[in-house]
Amino acid sequence: MPTYNYDAFTLYWLMIGAFLGTSVTPLIYDRKGLNPWRGALLGLIVGVISAQIVGRLALALLGGILPGVAPWVSLLGGLVGLGALWALSPASNAPKLRRQGMAAGTVTPLVFYLATLSVFPLLWAFALAFFDYSPRRIGGPLLGLGGDNPFVGLEYFQLMLSGAGRDARIFQNSLLNTLSFTLLVLPLNMLITIPLAVLIESTNSFFRSLFRTLYFLPVVTSSVGVAVMWGYIFNAQYGLLNNGLRTIGATPVAWLQDPTATILGVPAAMAAVVIAYLWQDFGYNLVIFIAALQGIPDSLKDAARVDGGTHWDVFRYVTLPLLRPTIMVTSVLTVISSFQVFDIIQVMTQGGPGRIGLTRVLVLDIYENAFRFERMGWAAAIAVVMFLFVAVLTIIQTRVLRTNWEY
Repeated sequence: MPTYNYDAFTLYWLMIGAFLGTSVTPLIYDRKGLNPWRGALLGLIVGVISAQIVGRLALALLGGILPGVAPWVSLLGGLVGLGALWALSPASNAPKLRRQGMAAGTVTPLVFYLATLSVFPLLWAFALAFFDYSPRRIGGPLLGLGGDNPFVGLEYFQLMLSGAGRDARIFQNSLLNTLSFTLLVLPLNMLITIPLAVLIESTNSFFRSLFRTLYFLPVVTSSVGVAVMWGYIFNAQYGLLNNGLRTIGATPVAWLQDPTATILGVPAAMAAVVIAYLWQDFGYNLVIFIAALQGIPDSLKDAARVDGGTHWDVFRYVTLPLLRPTIMVTSVLTVISSFQVFDIIQVMTQGGPGRIGLTRVLVLDIYENAFRFERMGWAAAIAVVMFLFVAVLTIIQTRVLRTNWEY
């Protein structure tokens, strides 16, 4: 009899049984005049239980006889219990609400998958932050927590605050680099996108569409490809930038390797990754600002011009205030994406240069601790801190930039 990975099959049975129960049962209940939302809940429970029980029986009974067919049969185990539920549910004379049945059969599976694939991993990360957890060790019976993966409480967070030990110092350096990266990217992005959006909006429809497409192309380009391209530009030996410096007789700079090189007080490596990131990312906010500018009534601008306002006055006193809600949205999105930067830095600098790393950011620290050193608990604690920083910054931006008016 073949050996099956029951952990994997348990997940397959859960997902398939839940999908069948939450998507089909509301439609059947609706046709019978029953409450489709109640049917979605019953379908979820019955589908999951039936899939687990019948799936295991199918593998046990058919695994030795039909080893190639048994796994596929086991995946349909949820239909056994669900078929009985559908057949035994009595019809009602109440009015049929097909729209609710379709809504329940569409919304409920999405909510279940969102909770399973998004909410549960988030809660799991918060739980891991309080344990010295590694997948190499055998822990307790509850998700591997406890035992050889002991509970450490707030120890990781205390280390982060105290800076005691190499890991804590690396974390503090990564946090400062992430904040520095965000503080550079956010204002530069706004200073580029807002004036550029105003200029593009002032052109005719053909050039507006052309420029919008050209500037948005880097957004849909692979981040790894963008990092490789800019890595060649900043290469110390044969990079385009250093070749230009040699042409004019200047001294080439090891932009990505020299920890002492700076640009206006910013480490050259950090400036390089900021430039690469901005080149790829600013087109996203640009398109949003162009759309926001198109929503501003021309009558407001015309009234300002009639009152003697110059182009600068119209931009400063009419356009910019009316863009405030859009500025809030784009600034929040920019901060979130800046905190999540990883691939460009990983490809261009690997977190270097320097002993600790002048471009080492939080996500890179999380990645290396979780998947290179298999220290999931410490990585989860860093992720929790990053989540809290993003949440606080988002609340501050929302409070400062929110408006209580519409136009």
